[in-house]
Amino acid sequence: MKQPSYDKDQLHSLDRARQRRRKKQGVRSLGLAAVAFIGTFVGGFILTSDSSANQQPATQLAALSVLPENSAMPICDGPMRVTCVVDGDTFWLEGEKIRIADIDTPEVSQPQCEGEAELGRRATVRLAELLNAGAFELQSIGERDRDQYGRLLRVITRDGQSLGDQLVREGLARTWTGRRQPWC
Repeated sequence: MKQPSYDKDQLHSLDRARQRRRKKQGVRSLGLAAVAFIGTFVGGFILTSDSSANQQPATQLAALSVLPENSAMPICDGPMRVTCVVDGDTFWLEGEKIRIADIDTPEVSQPQCEGEAELGRRATVRLAELLNAGAFELQSIGERDRDQYGRLLRVITRDGQSLGDQLVREGLARTWTGRRQPWC
């Protein structure tokens, strides 16, 4: 059977058609992801709402809630992040990205040196261990609810003790002073 032959213009047209199909598939995937995210947020609002209480967004209620002791908090792997640990001071909880407000830990995504990368990995693993060790509370701090990246700012406590302070005592974090300090 003879293979069809195409000239340069036909190949270019086929390539453009292929690119349009890929773009449509990407837009569809993005749309589905947006619907899933909105559904998760709205579902969280409905599940955490109490008909006798004032209607508040789920994020405000989460600031007061104690999480169940059996909640699994793995280290994030891949682009879909719902409930997982990003690094030593950031995690996702039911689709909401949370920055631990009272500490700073070394970067794992763009470390400045191998020492920072290694300490960042250790801090990430330890935070996952601490979050998985039992129920914890998310406490608001001051007037500021979110950082410049849109993450919720919360102090994470268990039995009245900051989990961030635990990471500081273990040498895996620093107390947050309002600006980043180098780790190298």
